[in-house]
Amino acid sequence: MTPIDLLFLVGFIGIWIPQAFWAWLSFSAWQYSKKAAKELANLPVPKTWPMLSILIPAYNEEVVIEETLHAMAMQDYPAESFEVILINDGSKDDTLAIAERLAAIYSCIKIVNVPKGMGGKGKSRTLNNGLPHAKGELIVVYDADSTPEPNCVRLLAQTLVADSKLVAVNGKVRTRNWQDSILTRFIAIEFIFFQWIFQGGRWNRFELSTLMGTNYIIWRDALETLGGFDEQSLVDDTEMSFRIFLGKKRIKWVPYAVGWQQDPPSLSVFIKQRSRWTQGNFYVTNKYLPVALAQPFPIGIEILNNIMCYVMFVPALFLSHVALILGLLGIAGVSIPGPFTALWVLSFCLYIAQVWFTLSLEKAKPQLYFFSVIAYFSYSQIFLIIVFKAAYDMLKNKITGTGIQWYKTERSKEKK
Repeated sequence: MTPIDLLFLVGFIGIWIPQAFWAWLSFSAWQYSKKAAKELANLPVPKTWPMLSILIPAYNEEVVIEETLHAMAMQDYPAESFEVILINDGSKDDTLAIAERLAAIYSCIKIVNVPKGMGGKGKSRTLNNGLPHAKGELIVVYDADSTPEPNCVRLLAQTLVADSKLVAVNGKVRTRNWQDSILTRFIAIEFIFFQWIFQGGRWNRFELSTLMGTNYIIWRDALETLGGFDEQSLVDDTEMSFRIFLGKKRIKWVPYAVGWQQDPPSLSVFIKQRSRWTQGNFYVTNKYLPVALAQPFPIGIEILNNIMCYVMFVPALFLSHVALILGLLGIAGVSIPGPFTALWVLSFCLYIAQVWFTLSLEKAKPQLYFFSVIAYFSYSQIFLIIVFKAAYDMLKNKITGTGIQWYKTERSKEKK
């Protein structure tokens, strides 16, 4: 077997194993879509609504914060039982002025200013600064660009209160500005696919779901028992999910509690954002790998998912590209016999079928079906750059001793 044959086989197997697993989860997602519709129809109403606090960390969010606070104030949760806490982390723009103006209109909105010298360390630090000011038994976390639908918070709370085995509940997150650019269309497709497959499908199959950073609710006593938010992690949501999995409680994803958010229309902002997410996932994988070996379920399942994405699929995709380029240039060709062209076409068709299936669950706009095909050859390949950038940044930070670097996603004005 020649080196190019080995390169090709490693790439081929590394792509097909995740593809097969994701196809299996697709069927599970379809099953869950049916169950979730029945759950919503029979969701019990609490006799007494627990006090609920919505936490919104904010740093230089003047572009989006007004719309967000309006959406929070209009939630149909009982007015006497909920509050909205805007945690201002030393914003240098008009974030604070806008929040103060809206706090004068809506009595539920309260503002917490992070003391000088205690902020500027990322989302987790900001949330930890705001948590002591919250009165709620239930804590809901939203990013500063989030606009949940009016019934969203209530449905999150109802789902959590109704099931004693749950410690937290994720709602569905969708791209509000999906028409702003080709990139935001791709992101909208990815979110639909990812959440149905990896959240809905895994919940239905394993009763596993990970927090997504925004549009989630958690019991306050559980959050405090966990020690609050991990300030060393760039993905506070994923890291906290792993700490929850160490116990016997579960996190559930529900498609009927819908929150909308702004996603980056700019490629440069997108790459920096996703590089941060990827570095955070590397950190979590490294932190919990020893635990995964001792607890194959559920920690091992979660670590396996990260390994399948970042250690298996992405390198395999890169190797397959190398093999293709070498073959096209006539430098080296694959000599292994087999219907590999047909299998590549089948892989492409399987990818499209999975994406179209999840889009159909959302009754998505027809143009998104078209863009999903284009995404295979463009958007999906960007993740090679993102993973390599994340690995490079982590290595550089380790060598220079600078530690983790928090990147705050830049907001943009949306097209109306």
